[in-house]
Amino acid sequence: MRAAPLLLAMLVAGCGGPRSTSDPAAQNVVEATSKGTPAAVAAGSCASKPDFVPVYQDAKITSCTSGEAAGRTSGTILYSSVAQPTTILSWSKEQALRAGLSLRIEDGMSISAGDAKRTLRVMAMPSTPRNSVTVNWGVAN
Repeated sequence: MRAAPLLLAMLVAGCGGPRSTSDPAAQNVVEATSKGTPAAVAAGSCASKPDFVPVYQDAKITSCTSGEAAGRTSGTILYSSVAQPTTILSWSKEQALRAGLSLRIEDGMSISAGDAKRTLRVMAMPSTPRNSVTVNWGVAN
């Protein structure tokens, strides 16, 4: 039994030791898989998220889906953040404008922006302990 800690240390060292990432989606996959969720399910499909779709820096992504229909590719990202909803919305608005989108709606709980081919809507709601954020996006094919 005394050899167990030594064996564990050797096993970890042999695997290259602990690794970390600053990617919020990857962190969520690691956490979910450690609790038994298959990696393919935990990862969702954020790979198709366009560059103009903002995800706040401390986001803890809970769902990431996308698909094609009626000549459009669209998706939804659900995440939580400790940042205040107004902070997330202001930052998301700034990112949308930098991406060349025009602001369409700003109502205090959401922003909506777009151009001839791209649409974006970010909704942020207060919650405890982390605030809830929904991002909907679309791109004409």
